[in-house]
Amino acid sequence: MLIDSLKQLTSSTASLNSASKAAKSQAVESEPTKAGTSRNGSLQQQLETLSRWSVSADVSRQLAKNQQAEQQIRQLYQQLEQLKKQLELPQSAGQKQQISQQLQQLETQLKHKNTALTPALQLSSQPAGPSQWQLNSKIDLLSPRKQPELVTIGLSDGKKIQLSFPAGQSADAALTMMQQEFAKHQIDVKQQGAALVFSAAAGQSHVLSQPWQMHGEGIRIAAGNPVQLRLQKPEGQLSVLAQQAQQMENQQAYQAELNQVQQKLQQMIRQVQSERQVLVAKLNALRMADSQQSEQQVSAVSQELKVQMQQGAASSLSAIMAQGNVTRSLVEFALSD
Repeated sequence: MLIDSLKQLTSSTASLNSASKAAKSQAVESEPTKAGTSRNGSLQQQLETLSRWSVSADVSRQLAKNQQAEQQIRQLYQQLEQLKKQLELPQSAGQKQQISQQLQQLETQLKHKNTALTPALQLSSQPAGPSQWQLNSKIDLLSPRKQPELVTIGLSDGKKIQLSFPAGQSADAALTMMQQEFAKHQIDVKQQGAALVFSAAAGQSHVLSQPWQMHGEGIRIAAGNPVQLRLQKPEGQLSVLAQQAQQMENQQAYQAELNQVQQKLQQMIRQVQSERQVLVAKLNALRMADSQQSEQQVSAVSQELKVQMQQGAASSLSAIMAQGNVTRSLVEFALSD
């Protein structure tokens, strides 16, 4: 009996030990799982917070540029308004020269970096339009001639354009004829001041940037060997006005041209203001999302990031990279307020 009791006791003890070990093993296995889930959730919260901060900083930076753009456009508008008032009085040759110089100075300002407008008076933030190039001013394809002429243009892709100018053809008729011929090759032609400006889609820009071979029979292009010609980038709109200012004969007509430029500037101001409304709405939505997160939560996220970086946890690299990506934006965001 005693021996049987001892055997039962030993068996029971072994069973208890096995159960205890199993329970401990299960607890040890479940503990890392819970800890891992907690760390993943914390890391996700950190990344979401940093992402909102980064987007807020980026939107705020865009908003600051938007406000700067409107200020620059308004300043140019006022400067043109002052020039227009000067034209209300008769202008001497010296005064016309002064107006021309002022317009050239405004054009130079538009060529600097970080300006809201391009020399073509387009918003710098907008995608670039068709590639534009200008024909050398020494070649006159518009003025009437007493005899008929034929001009052949060889493009860089091997195609040729033939321009036939009847005797006594007017400038408007010559322009219309050239527009029709160049349109066959997806090239637009327009007159800007005394120059001809050619434009093509981005995929066709090489046709204008590469040299042309021009062969003529007459005065526009002398007969003989083909002449190689390279187009130039067109002058800005204010440069064109500056050139016209020196030869202006009708001051009211010139004022009307300044009015057209100002109307274009007003249209861009409205566009900039519309873009600002979108940016402000987006920034307010981001700030509202941040306000729903308590100060304790934000503090906890920052503290957890600090601890992980100090301990060298596996997620430290991603946290450091995330924080590094937003640091510059956060500083700019703070300075822009």
